[in-house]
Amino acid sequence: MNLTSVRPIWVRDSIVVTILFFLQIGCSIAQNKLPLIRASSTNVLIKDGYVIREGIWSLSPEAKPDIYTSVEPITNKSITFYTDLDSISFKVTPGNTYDFIILLNQKDTCLTRISTGAMPTNLYTTTRSLIPIPTELLAMDFVVFREVLKNNHPGLYRYQTKWKVDKLLDSCLLSIDRPLTQLEFAKKILFLISAIQDGHTGTNISSLLMKSYQERTKLVPLYLYFAQNKAFISCSRHKQFPVGTEILSINHKAVSEIRKELFRYLPSDGSIETKKNHTVTTNGAFPFLYKWIFGHGDSLVVNYRNRQGKLMTTIVAAQLARDFECESNSRQSSRKELNLSYPQPNVALLTIKTFDENRLRRAGLDFKVFLRESFSEISEKKTANLIVDLRGNAGGLDEYGPLLYSYLTNKSFRYLASVESISRKFTVSENRLLSLLPPQENNFKGRVFYLINGLSFSTTVEFCAIAKSNERGEFIGEETGGGYYGNTSGQTIKIELPHSRLNVIIPRFKYVNYVKKVSYRDRGVLPDYTITPTVNDLVQQTDVQLKFALKLVHKN
Repeated sequence: MNLTSVRPIWVRDSIVVTILFFLQIGCSIAQNKLPLIRASSTNVLIKDGYVIREGIWSLSPEAKPDIYTSVEPITNKSITFYTDLDSISFKVTPGNTYDFIILLNQKDTCLTRISTGAMPTNLYTTTRSLIPIPTELLAMDFVVFREVLKNNHPGLYRYQTKWKVDKLLDSCLLSIDRPLTQLEFAKKILFLISAIQDGHTGTNISSLLMKSYQERTKLVPLYLYFAQNKAFISCSRHKQFPVGTEILSINHKAVSEIRKELFRYLPSDGSIETKKNHTVTTNGAFPFLYKWIFGHGDSLVVNYRNRQGKLMTTIVAAQLARDFECESNSRQSSRKELNLSYPQPNVALLTIKTFDENRLRRAGLDFKVFLRESFSEISEKKTANLIVDLRGNAGGLDEYGPLLYSYLTNKSFRYLASVESISRKFTVSENRLLSLLPPQENNFKGRVFYLINGLSFSTTVEFCAIAKSNERGEFIGEETGGGYYGNTSGQTIKIELPHSRLNVIIPRFKYVNYVKKVSYRDRGVLPDYTITPTVNDLVQQTDVQLKFALKLVHKN
């Protein structure tokens, strides 16, 4: 017998056991059709949706199965297990389980199960804003927001460098280090949107804030109007605060600092502040924003200057919104969405409150017909002066801006220099506003004056920028709310962050206006005559900007 051909019994038995072991695995896998990956280390990294979980999972062959419970699976997502040798990924849905095998060191079978238990139905209800959301879920939401923003927003780096925006995004993500309520997390989202300086990137945060605070939260019972870095009472039921009272500080923080901090959470194009100012002071938003950003108890310390100029301090009790509501002090107007009037001889006033086609249609108005008939009438009356009131016009259909300008010029003109999405630029054949546009035959040749404010936005500002660049008329009022060089708007993408349920609206097209260069790059259309109403002007509904325009007509 050749001794070299004889194996020891223990080796032979080991081989038999090993063969039986692998046969058992093979039969089990074949029977259950479970996918298999391999590992030589017990450490496993898990990517759960957008959350990377490291150091929380070790292979345990003795567990049959070893169950991994996903982080609160509100929406469909992917979960991937990474070993040192292999990986496996599942597209999971809530309420299901997913089994697979990890073969450790070619001998130990680790039956692993992913469990995606359904979200409790009472977790995100109308009290969602008060329930802390786990840190991992907030991080997932922010990463969703960041990726959609970077992959779809063509104007993301319009006012800020890529390095600065990316650093800001990373910093915001790292700052999510504890559970937050929906409204606490909303601060991070709105801060970031404000920092990228795009007024068309929107959210549902304001409506959530109003809804959450309206019924059960006590607020500072003061409505403020900010003007020239000061704050004045625009409405109050407190006798010691008549309209026009100057507020110096609240809870020992100067109103200039309060204003500055509030503005950090309000979106606008570039460095424009007029739109933010209107947001804070219009429709009673200040008490809600102040509570959200600063927080406060049931009483607040208010320093103010009374009518005699004396410095005073008082304690003001916080109240429910319904207990101190006031009528809106913003300039009210009974005028139609589109209107032509003659406030003085030889002066026509063309009021255009919107370029929104749907809004005009609901009012039974046709913008093209209105312009044609209006300029025909102005021509017949041989009116030499025209005031175009664009205050509060938030924009609308792209075509309406150049259509209006075509009635105010006798020369062919360019309107848009470029239009692009995240992936490509559009050609003249795709967008006629990139071409040379003709004037109307019955164009107006007299003097033109424009009334603008911080709520003049989007299409309205495109029109104003062209008129300003071509020196066609004089501008009166406030800086526009939109950028002089263009905006990012058009079609939008709306996403709902899966755990916080915050909605974010991202514009898809970057517009660049065909305008001359100016000394600033991050501002709106600046007025030739800055006329800002006082708080008393607003309360008494005195239209100081229109009055100034009418005086200017006769001055020259």
